[in-house]
Amino acid sequence: MEVVPIAEESLGVRSMALFVKTRDVAILFDAGISLSPRRFGLPPHPLEIRRVQELRAKLLEYAAAADVVTVSHYHRDHFTPWYNSAYMATDDSTYIEIYKKKLILAKSPQGINWSQRRRHYGFKKAVEKIAEIEYADGKSYRFGRTTVTASPPLPHGPEGAKTGFVLAFLVEDGEERLLYMPDVQGPANEAAVRFAEEARPTIAVVGGPPTYLAGFEWSVGVDYLARLARMPGLETLVVAHHALRDLDWRAKLEPVFKAASEAGVEVKTYAGLLGREDELLEARRKELYKLMPAEPKSLEEGEEE
Repeated sequence: MEVVPIAEESLGVRSMALFVKTRDVAILFDAGISLSPRRFGLPPHPLEIRRVQELRAKLLEYAAAADVVTVSHYHRDHFTPWYNSAYMATDDSTYIEIYKKKLILAKSPQGINWSQRRRHYGFKKAVEKIAEIEYADGKSYRFGRTTVTASPPLPHGPEGAKTGFVLAFLVEDGEERLLYMPDVQGPANEAAVRFAEEARPTIAVVGGPPTYLAGFEWSVGVDYLARLARMPGLETLVVAHHALRDLDWRAKLEPVFKAASEAGVEVKTYAGLLGREDELLEARRKELYKLMPAEPKSLEEGEEE
């Protein structure tokens, strides 16, 4: 199984885009990239704008090689929209290059909040004439000897979170079992933990707890993530996304590193999988404006997750 990180916070943008190829099928997970319109009261630094453009080009390259593209949910860093956005490096035709003639395994509109339902409607209207859309909630798909299984809807964060639900995916090729679990924020709920444990992955890619959010009970997510690090058969735990919006994420996730070490599990980031150092550009935004002064300029109105 080939696993290629495309874009994510450790690479300088908001995303969990991941390319996975088996002998039978090539899958592009969550083909979206975005930047936070405001962090520390500042819009994206020009370095972030350049990075999102670079990684958008890489995403397009791997999209051309994909058979299947997933949409785990309808936050703007997890799918490619049908309109122009400087913060997502899109124009009104970019989505066509991503989704045309693909099988899209998508989250159904059930159980998501109003803003996501609105985006779902626009997305479906844009792509239904150029691609095959399959609502994948709780379903399995066979591609030769490879099986792709979507989870039931899992809470985007703690049980009852207003941000709605997401899908996780398990890819099995007879040799390895890859779990892709975006935006579970830890996990911060028992349902996501149970799905992960029942999946018995050899490699797990998990959206970690948002330790950067004031008032969020992220310690629960740390405890659950430490529990996942002890899963039998797990070889690599990839901590991703929300957790890496905090420069102190490694210290705050120390129980996870301890559990992984005791279990003989390697903890990586997307950047680490590529053999690179983490580049937490959003978390360093205030520092970037000091080191490389630029006139703060909001390019568009945006919405947070």
